[in-house]
Amino acid sequence: MVPEDLVVWRRHQEAGEPNPWSDGLRLLAAGEQPAALDTGYLSAADLANPDVAADVRAIADTAALITWVAEDEDEGRAFGYRRGPDDLPLAAAAVVSLDDEGQFHLLRGTSLSEVLSDEYGQWADDGYSGVVARCRARGVPISADDPGELPEPAVSPTPAEHHVARYREVLAGSGPAGSAG
Repeated sequence: MVPEDLVVWRRHQEAGEPNPWSDGLRLLAAGEQPAALDTGYLSAADLANPDVAADVRAIADTAALITWVAEDEDEGRAFGYRRGPDDLPLAAAAVVSLDDEGQFHLLRGTSLSEVLSDEYGQWADDGYSGVVARCRARGVPISADDPGELPEPAVSPTPAEHHVARYREVLAGSGPAGSAG
């Protein structure tokens, strides 16, 4: 089941309306992969390097446990729900990001809207409170008036920990082909 706030924002995006966070932020279509996962820039020589090949594989295996829903085309950052190996429903999954350096981050908040409000509120001209007000004006609840009060998700292993573990397994040769750990 798709979280209600994501349904709301997709509807607004389809209508050509801006989101409350950033002009560079775009919601992805169901099943669409973010540009942050593109490895087309790597040469054959890069991919022949065991460290690079292991990292590419570890990123792909970690990303396979995430349903990607948004990307910031200006920042090269993707956002998604970490379903994990238990394939959690999106509404119960923590929101994570992947940056253009291939690093995964577990983000605070209970919904995509809360996470994005926290992430972009620090840069908005009217701050976190302004971003939250725009969300609420569209009928999307935000649980905290202060970003410091947003809950930290409890996820083990975190996507960053999973990435490192997969990297080590692949580099050591113990990762079976196609395994997503």
